[in-house]
Amino acid sequence: MTISSPGSLRTIPALILFLTVLFTGVGAQAAVQLSDTPLGRRVMVDYIVHFAYHLQWPVNAFANSSAPFKVCLMGGDSLGEPLAARFKNQRIDGRNVELEKIEVKEMLRARKCQIVVLSTLDRPTLLKALVALEFFPVLTVSDAERFAATGGMIEFADSGREVALRMNKTMLEKAELKMGSSLFRLGRKPE
Repeated sequence: MTISSPGSLRTIPALILFLTVLFTGVGAQAAVQLSDTPLGRRVMVDYIVHFAYHLQWPVNAFANSSAPFKVCLMGGDSLGEPLAARFKNQRIDGRNVELEKIEVKEMLRARKCQIVVLSTLDRPTLLKALVALEFFPVLTVSDAERFAATGGMIEFADSGREVALRMNKTMLEKAELKMGSSLFRLGRKPE
């Protein structure tokens, strides 16, 4: 399976192997998350772009046929500039892509997004956001520890030796998001 996104064509297994080599030793710094490093941010952005192009959202995920495809950031914005650069002048399923920053106090606005990237939120706020988005056709992604196990959909996890995708298939199904089964073989089930 290949990641095909504007300006990037990589095979996922090669990317994971590449990351396995580069991230060796990062685990010694327990507080470091993927979004804290330039390489980690690049990997996350590559996958987020891949998800945008390859997941299927239900028709009711959009207000109308000309509504934009929204990628929203809640919490830190370390991925804001890289995502904006990658999605600049791009269309997903014929829709313009809009990047939007969502403040925690306005988290219900995130229900109108197609992808919500949750980062640098304290655990209670993160859990509150996940509850607010449950059953809505919104893909939630984060590199927060145990994100998938606590109700998030896709967690970017650095095990110290490799980067893994932990996916919560139950939450993806509740949101009626369709993803090819081949992608699930890349990630591990939440622990």
